[in-house]
Parts: sequence; structure tokens; C-alpha cells
Amino acid sequence: GTGVVGVLVKEEICEKVVEVRRKSDRVKRVVLAFEEEVVRVICGYGPQSGRGIAEKEQFFDEMASEWDLQKVDELVLGMGDFNGHVGIQGFEDVHGGSGIELRNMEGRMLLEFCDEKELCVANMCIRKTVKEGDFLCRRE
Repeated sequence: GTGVVGVLVKEEICEKVVEVRRKSDRVKRVVLAFEEEVVRVICGYGPQSGRGIAEKEQFFDEMASEWDLQKVDELVLGMGDFNGHVGIQGFEDVHGGSGIELRNMEGRMLLEFCDEKELCVANMCIRKTVKEGDFLCRRE
């Protein structure tokens, strides 16, 4: 099946939420207004590796259309599970090379999206609970 993106907001800042927009099951926007800053959070849940290329392209098109709506005075954060492996080889100005060994198609699509939008991949959680090559990684 397909997943649906969700957003968690800490109770203390719920009153700062001024807009929630569901672009699709996979892309959602939440806008928060603080005293001196407007923060637009774009959350995505990318199609898994077994899904078709058209679905993956549609996902990145939806992410791009949300990203392009940003206003000059807004701080914009993009986050989510993009279901891609960006690999250990770098990608200039986007990814420094900390990732799982092999880059897959979904990881390449994410890196290309970030390159186009002048973004970088940061704060990846790459801990795995399955056997990866010769290494068994587990939750701690």
C-alpha cells in the first residue's frame, strides 16, 4: 500500500499553527507564525522503492510546488522520510557522503531535487534493523 504523511506539533506551540494544507497523501504543509518569524514546514513521505517511477516523480513534483510557494520572509524547512539511500559518495553542495553505502534511484532523485532547490541533506537517521551486507545494525 501507500503511506500517508503526518505531522507532530508540540502542544506548547499548537497555537502558533496558522495553516495546515494537505497537498496529497504524501505531502503536507504546516505554517507556524511566531512573533518575529513565519516558519513553513513541508513534510513528505516518499514512495518506497517498489513503487513506480511515475509515483516517485509525482511526489517530487508535489514537493517542488510546495517549496516554490515560499515567501521571501519565511523560514522553510523540508523534512520527512524520502525512502531513498543517498549513498556514501558525495554530491557537491548537497550531501557530504554520510549515508548507507550504495545510492539508489530514490536517493538520486532526492539529491537532484535538493540540488535544483539549493538545499542540502542534513540530519539523516540511517540506523537499520536488518542485515546490511556484512554488518548487522540494530536499534539501541
